[in-house]
Amino acid sequence: MQRIWSVVLSVWAMLAIVAVLAWSHRPAPAPPPQAAARTIVVQTPNGKRQFVVVQPAALGASHATTQTSGVPR
Repeated sequence: MQRIWSVVLSVWAMLAIVAVLAWSHRPAPAPPPQAAARTIVVQTPNGKRQFVVVQPAALGASHATTQTSGVPR
């Protein structure tokens, strides 16, 4: 009977430790919002208006490079 009580106590202790760790865990920060596409109205030399959809990457978004050295002078 003593073995059963020690198993029950160890299970409850493990659950208590897991509960404390889960309670104290901070949630991950929310990811930054995605940039939306823009629509720009362009007027041609003939006076006709056109709608142009500009993707976020074309708006000058930052990107990774493979350059590992400093900027050349």
